[in-house]
Amino acid sequence: MVPIISVQSNVAAVSKGLSELEYEQLPFALARTVTGLARKAQDAEKKAMPSVFDKPTPFTVNSVGMTSAKKALPIASVFIKDQAAQYLAPYEYGGTQFLGAKPADLVPVNARANSYGNLPRGSIKQLLARPDCFRGKYKGVDGIWQRPYVRPNPKVRGRSKVDKLANTTGGLRLLVAFYAPASTTKRLNFGNRAQILVERHFDAEFAKNLRQAVATAKL
Repeated sequence: MVPIISVQSNVAAVSKGLSELEYEQLPFALARTVTGLARKAQDAEKKAMPSVFDKPTPFTVNSVGMTSAKKALPIASVFIKDQAAQYLAPYEYGGTQFLGAKPADLVPVNARANSYGNLPRGSIKQLLARPDCFRGKYKGVDGIWQRPYVRPNPKVRGRSKVDKLANTTGGLRLLVAFYAPASTTKRLNFGNRAQILVERHFDAEFAKNLRQAVATAKL
């Protein structure tokens, strides 16, 4: 369900004491106010992302969009863009993680991760192309495992250098863990945060925009 926040009662309360000129400028001031509040809500939602996700990517943060209100239709909206809505929805309404085309929740363990803690694109394919890596279960953990490096016979000529990515631990090494999608426990609180913000800032925003509307009105 999409939360709808109405300021009709706020407008009705302040309209009673307006002068004729202020009342004429009310639609313009209201559209500016609603747009300003939506922009504040959009910014607040973006800033709250790190409290839900560890190092959220710019794609996730910038998935919070907004539309401006108009003088004839003082309605603004703050929303999650379609590309991210499906995987973010469980963090607002509850449910199971959406993984899309991924075979599982891929968690880097001993594999190289990017600055956001995620596997770079194509990593799984590259790892599985290595002769010393395979996907399977070991000790109950599903993932990509790396076999231990086997040192060649020193008497054999033409030995190559040890691959810097070789597993020299002496046993199987887990590179990437594969976890089944889990039920989400964290919440974005998208609607609640916006509601609190509107209640806190409406009066000041409306007063500011009404003053500007009157000051720039054509008499």
